[in-house]
Amino acid sequence: MPTPMERAAAYLLKLQADRTAAIEASEEKAREAMLIKAREEGFREAMEIFGLTIACDDTEEDLTKTHHTRRRDIRQLIIKELSFSGRTMTKHEIAKAIDYIPQGTEAALKRLETVGVVRNREGHWELVTLSAVRPNGQSHVPGEPENGRL
Repeated sequence: MPTPMERAAAYLLKLQADRTAAIEASEEKAREAMLIKAREEGFREAMEIFGLTIACDDTEEDLTKTHHTRRRDIRQLIIKELSFSGRTMTKHEIAKAIDYIPQGTEAALKRLETVGVVRNREGHWELVTLSAVRPNGQSHVPGEPENGRL
């Protein structure tokens, strides 16, 4: 029967062997993690080539979601907002209504000046509609503004 000292020495040797095996296993896992990361980066690059992007926050839920965002047509949003509101608006009011930045809104408004969006003296923007010739030959209906502005 082994003595307590021999048992203690054997236990220490076993702990050292377990520790060495754990270190080797963790080094192997670290190498495996590096290989997986390299494959992931390569796959992401391939997806970018095909125009797809996936955002990842290392959660399972985020891995299943893909972001296929479509660019909003800011000019169309501005025209809709001005026509629905029926009033003049500042660039900041329009930007807030369409959830866009004021600088980009102003640039889009300036591009829209050729299609009927105009800035008045106060700096407010409005949508101008062309008055059509009525079936009776009149181009102006009494009670409506003559300049065709909403």
